[in-house]
Amino acid sequence: MMSAAQRLIQGENSINQLPAAIKNRYPSVFLITGKHFQLADHPGLFKGLSITHYVRSGAIVEEEEVERAFNEFSNNTSQAIVAIGGGSVIDLAKGIVYRCIQLGLAVPYFIAIPTTAGSGSEATHFAVVYRDKKKYSLVHESLLPQLVVLDPVLTYSVSPYQTAVSGMDAFSQAIESFWNVNATDESKRFATGCIEWWEESFLKTVGQPSPGTRRKMLMASNLAGRAINITRTTGPHALSYYLTTNHDIPHGQAVALFLPAFFLYNAPQEELCSLLKVRNESGAREMIRQIMEQAGLATSFSGLNLDKENVLDKLLDEVNQERFANNPAPFDREKLKQLIREYL
Repeated sequence: MMSAAQRLIQGENSINQLPAAIKNRYPSVFLITGKHFQLADHPGLFKGLSITHYVRSGAIVEEEEVERAFNEFSNNTSQAIVAIGGGSVIDLAKGIVYRCIQLGLAVPYFIAIPTTAGSGSEATHFAVVYRDKKKYSLVHESLLPQLVVLDPVLTYSVSPYQTAVSGMDAFSQAIESFWNVNATDESKRFATGCIEWWEESFLKTVGQPSPGTRRKMLMASNLAGRAINITRTTGPHALSYYLTTNHDIPHGQAVALFLPAFFLYNAPQEELCSLLKVRNESGAREMIRQIMEQAGLATSFSGLNLDKENVLDKLLDEVNQERFANNPAPFDREKLKQLIREYL
């Protein structure tokens, strides 16, 4: 169930409902977008409103950027923040909200509009920020956006590769939430919904997208976000951050690289295997690998042009232990090293 504190608007061209949602209530808006979102493509979207537009780029949100964006936000009279973009855009907006909370300032009305079907950040009360190439989390109930617009039309221009990367992030979140030590009946319902829609729509959306598959993937991503909002993530995410920060591997690709092998690491997973319609954990691993290959994603370190032996120890040295604590099997360095050497 959607949090009572969060309103959801969804459907094709639902972004056009945004003016009615904020007009007369929040005349001054701080808008954060990625570089691919063009206001010129949406004439009249903010007509009659005072807009300060902050454009960000890059795969990760660094602490310094949060401070820069917060300072720009503080220099105007904006009463609302609208974040239109992928997970990093929404996380940057959350960083500004968090600074307001830290300083005892009024918390702005927060609207999140995802343009990729992957991170599910619009459905969570936490954000990922990096300090000195180390990931840490911002956590507060007020980081959950008050309004979310799920408009699949905004994802139509996403490239096949980015669609694949984002979609694997959502799928990984759902799987990790399902086997999580913090899993609840509610989180499993969200994760199950994501997995079912993902299986139906992922490869179609990568290869031959339609309005229907785009819509289903956007909802799958949102369900994955709701699932991890309860449980957080586990081992595959814990290992992924090193590859993203040190080798510029896109987050969804980095997470997906480890996901298949973690079925073996976390065995037994009978309930998940049944949900995925495979016989056992080895079957789940092989099924996911084949889907990744069909989507054009790497399933090994060599596929990422990385020498596994050169990065393995550094990777395991920098595992995010906070995330790994949610994993059903505890951190075992030697077992992980063996698994990675054998299967990746």
